[in-house]
Amino acid sequence: MEHPPIEILVVDDEASIRWVIEKTLAEGGYGLHFAESAEAAQRLVDGQHIDFALVDINLPGDDGFTFLQAQQQRHPDLLMAVITGESTMNNAVTAMKLGAFDYLTKPFDIDEIEALVQRAAQAIRAGRRQQPVAAEPGLGEGEPITGRSHATREVYKAIGRVAGTDVGVLIQGESGTGKELIARSIHQHSGRAREPFVAVNCAAIPRELLESELFGYEKGAFTGAVERKAGRLETAGKGTIFLDEIGDMPLELQAKLLRVLQEREFQRVGGLSTLTLRARVLAASNRELLQSVESGAFRADLYYRLSQFTIAAAPLRERREDIPPLVEHFLRLGATKLGLPARGITPEALERLVSHDWPGNVRELENVIKSLMIMTRTPVIDVADLPRNIAGGEDGKTLDEKFEQSVLHHWGALIRDYSEEGKSGLLHRLEAHLERPLIRQVLHLTHGNQVKAAAILGINRNTLRSKMQALGIRKPTGGRNARTRGKTGHDGEA
Repeated sequence: MEHPPIEILVVDDEASIRWVIEKTLAEGGYGLHFAESAEAAQRLVDGQHIDFALVDINLPGDDGFTFLQAQQQRHPDLLMAVITGESTMNNAVTAMKLGAFDYLTKPFDIDEIEALVQRAAQAIRAGRRQQPVAAEPGLGEGEPITGRSHATREVYKAIGRVAGTDVGVLIQGESGTGKELIARSIHQHSGRAREPFVAVNCAAIPRELLESELFGYEKGAFTGAVERKAGRLETAGKGTIFLDEIGDMPLELQAKLLRVLQEREFQRVGGLSTLTLRARVLAASNRELLQSVESGAFRADLYYRLSQFTIAAAPLRERREDIPPLVEHFLRLGATKLGLPARGITPEALERLVSHDWPGNVRELENVIKSLMIMTRTPVIDVADLPRNIAGGEDGKTLDEKFEQSVLHHWGALIRDYSEEGKSGLLHRLEAHLERPLIRQVLHLTHGNQVKAAAILGINRNTLRSKMQALGIRKPTGGRNARTRGKTGHDGEA
């Protein structure tokens, strides 16, 4: 299928610059247009379709920055790059703030112009293949947890089971896995949804302040207590209080919290009046609390009080099926909540995101997408826009690691679904399904040479022939051996 040429506009008042760029790009199959001023460039852009503009800053009349700024309103899809002889930080920052794709200084090499235009053309073609994600109102408000993996479906079901009760819930998982989102979802689906949701990060509040933060204090209870202050347990009212990173709570405060949970009563620091705990208490930890119990760092009785029902928040590397919908979710949030231009993402870039291990989990993914939406100057995010450690994809991994990751990525959900149905013989079935496409692919790569194919597979040629016959695999007919068959009088193999 023929693709329309990339239409490029060069805006520069120096004839020599226009001539050099024209000669450089003449054989690239681009549509080339030229203007000596911002006013002439504006007439061209308004009168016909232009994909990419190379704009000098210093122009007669309106300068290049004025032209860039005008296009933000008139032609927001126009990709633009700045060329200038004045390489200053202010110029560079201004250009990028005005939406420039890149910034090139004079004098420049021909190779630099070619590379810049090729990158722009690649981004433009990617944008033609895939439109930006359209913003959907309200996304992320009612249902904050996004995903389709088995692990996420289990979380959905757990929330449904426990939301309508008042039992203690402990949510465990690595940092960034969305433990607070799970707690909020429990609250939103409970009978307390109209009441406050109060979150307390026990690891973020200094040990000496955590007690007064939870229970509140009376005037004069300690130096600096100039007036009475209600604690988080009190302000939560009949709603939900979420104690995040509960494993970091000091042991002496654990004892006080246990008593509150048992008696449903507490007092402000320095106070005598007894207050009633009306809120539901949810807790979370990024460490395995049972191990903390065994080591003596966490009270066993408090652990069992909090963990009447447990929910596991799986790390993102174990639920890669969730990454595509999460990416789409964060792209939409970036457009609606942050007021950023809508962005799409190419399949190649999405594949790199799926392959990344995400040590920071969902929080890291969200931050990367937010950064990409700010930094990317094209409607569609491509591999070249990704951070280097993610864009590298599989580089640096051993073959065994690549095979293992491929199995986890492509077969993980199928394996879990198979086990859920209570079936047996999974290994034999997977081997049977793997063998046929594997042999076909190896034969394709060796152009039908069975000797080479058998060597790659680690079996002898007779075994390979038997498997091909049993699996109904025919030798490739369009490879090198097909071309030599008439000369050798056999299948072209040694």
